[in-house]
Formats: sequence, C-alpha cells, structure tokens
Amino acid sequence: MGTLLRWLPPLLLAAALTYGFWAWIGRGIELPPAPDPKLACVSYTPFQGDQTPYDRTLVIPPEQIAADLDHLKPVTDCVRIYATDQGIDQTVPLAAERQMQVLLGIWIGSEPESYEPQIARAIELAREYPQAVKAIIVGNEVLLRGEQSGERLAELVTRVKAATGLPTTYADVWGFWQKAPQSLVDAVDFMTIHLLPYWEDDPKPAEEAIHHLDYVLETMQAQFPGKVLMVGETGWPSAGRAREDAVPSLVEQAKYLRLFMRDVAARGIDYNIIEAFDQPWKRHQEGAVGGYWGIFDGARMAKFDWFGPVSNHPDWQAKAGLAVAIGLVCLGIARFRNVTAGWRAAWLFSFLALAGGSAVALQLDRASLITVSGFDGAVETGLLLQSLLVLTLALRPMPTLGTAPLAAAVDWAAQARMPVPFVGLLRFAVFVGAATVALALAFDGRYRGFPLATYGLPAILFLVIQIRAGVFLKPSADPDLADGRLSRVFSAIFVGCGLYLLWAEGPKNLEALAFVAILALLTLNLAGAWRRDAAFAANGAATAPTG
Repeated sequence: MGTLLRWLPPLLLAAALTYGFWAWIGRGIELPPAPDPKLACVSYTPFQGDQTPYDRTLVIPPEQIAADLDHLKPVTDCVRIYATDQGIDQTVPLAAERQMQVLLGIWIGSEPESYEPQIARAIELAREYPQAVKAIIVGNEVLLRGEQSGERLAELVTRVKAATGLPTTYADVWGFWQKAPQSLVDAVDFMTIHLLPYWEDDPKPAEEAIHHLDYVLETMQAQFPGKVLMVGETGWPSAGRAREDAVPSLVEQAKYLRLFMRDVAARGIDYNIIEAFDQPWKRHQEGAVGGYWGIFDGARMAKFDWFGPVSNHPDWQAKAGLAVAIGLVCLGIARFRNVTAGWRAAWLFSFLALAGGSAVALQLDRASLITVSGFDGAVETGLLLQSLLVLTLALRPMPTLGTAPLAAAVDWAAQARMPVPFVGLLRFAVFVGAATVALALAFDGRYRGFPLATYGLPAILFLVIQIRAGVFLKPSADPDLADGRLSRVFSAIFVGCGLYLLWAEGPKNLEALAFVAILALLTLNLAGAWRRDAAFAANGAATAPTG
C-alpha cells in the first residue's frame, strides 16, 4: 500500500498538468467577427466519403445534392459548381427550387469530346433556369494546367455568352490572368481571379495574407482599368502541413475568412469562398491539406461559427482524457510485475507516462486527418503501435537497450534466429521510418506533413532509455562493426535531409524546424555506435602487427 501511495501524488499532478496542457491548446481564440452572417457564394462539389470525380461511372444522386443545398441555405444563397457531368448539373434546378443562385461552371480540358457535352448541357441549363444562373464560368485554371490557349478560351467564352445572353467569365489564378491574351480579357464580362495566399510562392500567415489580398486587387485593377473583378476562389485550410509561417488550422481558417469578408465588404467586391464541404478525395492529390478547405467538415458539421471564439481542439477534454488513459495503461503494463519505485523514479515515470500519452493522442489526431485509404489506415495503426511500444519500454524498470543493437535486428531478419532482438527491431523500425519520411520530405515535400509526435516521442524516449541503461554516448562492448555502418547510413540521411529542410523550408516554418530537431535527436541516438567504431579503430591500430 505504501508503494502505491507513493505513485499517487505524482500521477495526480501529472494528470492535472496534462489537463492543463490540453486546455491551453484547446482554448478559444478571440477573433474579429464576420461582417455578415451570410457568405456571398461558396464552391460546391458534392462528393462524399469514397466518392471521387475520377470515378467516371459515378452519378451523384439528386437527393444528395438537395440535402447539401438545404444544409448550405442558412449560410449562403449562392454556390459555385465546376462541371455539368456526373449528376452535378442537377444543382441548378435544385438551387432554383430553393431560390438560390449558381455560378455555373463548365470544365474545360484538353479534348473537345470531353468538354463539348458540358458546354451543351450548360447552355440548356442557362436557358431553362436563367433566374438561377448568376453567371457562367467557362473553364477553371485551364491556363495554369496548360490545356488550352487563351485565344481558344476567348472563343469558347464568346460562344457561350452568345448562346445564353448571361454574364460569362473565365476563372484562373491572378498571375495567369496577368499573362492572358487581350482577346480573353475582352471576351469576359468580368474577371474571376483566384487568390489562395496559402499556396502563393511567398506564403503568409492569415492576418498578413489580407495585406497581400489588397496588393493583388490593386495590382489587377491598375493593370485592367475599368474591368470588374470577382474573387472566384479564396480560402484557408483547417489542417495539413505548414508552408513557412502559413499554418493550416481551424483558428487560422476562421481568422482569414473573417478578415477577408471584412476587406471585400469595404471594397464592394463580389467573392466566392472555397469551399462548402471538406473533400476527402483531394487528399490523394494534395496531401492532407487538400481535403480540409471546407467551412463544413465531411460529415456536414460546421467547423466554427462566424462571430465567437474559435478553438483548434474543440474536443480537447476528450483528448485530455485519452492522453491520461494511454499514459496510465502504458505505465501499468510496464510496471505490472514491479511497482516498486523510489520517490524520484515515481515522479519521473509518472510525468513521462502522461506526457507520452499526450504525444500518442496528438499522433492519433494527425492519423485521423491524413488517412484516406485502407493502406493509410494500416500504416498509421502500425505507427501508433510503435509509439505505444516505445513508451511502454521506456517505463520499464530495467531497459535493456544495449543487448539488441540495430545490426542484431538486421541479422535476425536475414536469418530468423532466436531469441528475437525486440528492442533492436523496434529501434530499427523507428529509424527506417524516420529516414523514409525525411527523404520523402527532402525530395517530394510539397504535400507531405511533418509527423512530429510520431517520431518526436521515440527520439526522446530512446535517449531516455540509453541514459538509464548507461550507454548514452558511450562505446558499446559489442565488437560487431555492422551496427556502426548502419549508424553512418542513418546519420547521413538525418543530417543531410535536416540541412536541406532548413534551407528549403526557411526559418519561419516552425513545424519544419521541430522535425529537424527530431532528426538531430535521432542522430544523437546513434552517437554511441560512432564512438565505438572510433574506439575499436584505435585499439586495432595499437595492436596491429608491424611487419
């Protein structure tokens, strides 16, 4: 009983600090309120769950679109659609029934046989429901994709306008409008420009992005005097990887949209927000960030309101409870057969367990955001199990890191020898995973996030294990130099990729800096093997025969 009571005070304090940590990161942030309870227009793509526009056999049922429009009616009277196939054309008559308007998009690709039916259908809809069609958008970012010339787009715009008599335009990123031929500028009734500060070459945080908006609008008005401008797409992602100091989050999304609405209201410029609902299929193209531009999530729940405080973790209380539960379960498993501990050990392991529980809870949160396919789910489940095993190992009374070096894991995998070098296999899995992620970020990092909790927890805990085992920064007694060769390979990857990320991401990206710090900790984990190699080399030179 005395031993159990020794654990109680540190566990209670650690739990209180865990609760305080989650309360802090989940606190509501005060933001400027939106000037109007209704949005001018929002981009609407009806795909849900596993539905994707790449499934050309898919036809969206009209009742699904009707339910979405009923959901959107309280927040906007206008939706922008991008195509007239796959059942999306039903948006127009369904919007007309609800006294809503549609920015009717025609998807223009490289092949006439794909876009000519869309043009024909759009003309039919515009003639049948003229009161519901606010304007027709002939092509979306076609110049950006390089699929048609500006002159050809001008011809299509002119043709659709003549057939419908409705306002007609073309939509693209503002920089491509600056390079567009005059024929296209003259053909449109107004210029629909896309402005996505998160994706700009020089990204800015949400509050500074509004200044960039002012710059773009003033630049475009100066270059095209007398031409009416509409912001056809703007928004901010609520999840995904940071780009410099442009950080996706619920708070930043709400902040940008509220500030944007105030800015355009003062200027009297029409606009469209991207987008109505999160689109999971976009994560296949753009990583996690692509799927989280909606003002509603995939379950059609509002992410935030437009006037009150906004939290990045509105469910922080549940996450705090999960973190405490994870920490206690790992501690219980690690100490099931030996709860004996001095005061110092009880305090150390209590705080380590619950801090590790918070890290795993954060990892679980990220896994839920980035998982798209069954394969993704299997990988993330394996990584969560890896973190739980490392945490449990670090909480054991007698860690035995030195008995299972990396080379032992490789030998076991090659020869399937017994006993299984469990710790070595676990370390090897962590290093292989971290090296794979580091290389992926270095060579193809635009859409990849930084798995901070996934590898930060093992990086710290393996150092703790080494310190407790008395092998940190000390040469190993194992004469097998294979472990040193593995250490050199992993160290070269971690150091090289870390230096590249520092250069490529810049000092403003705190997520990138944190991941570089994790790579440094993982490199430090390998320092003992390097020192052992040096020691063996020196001993070999001293005892080598001279002739």
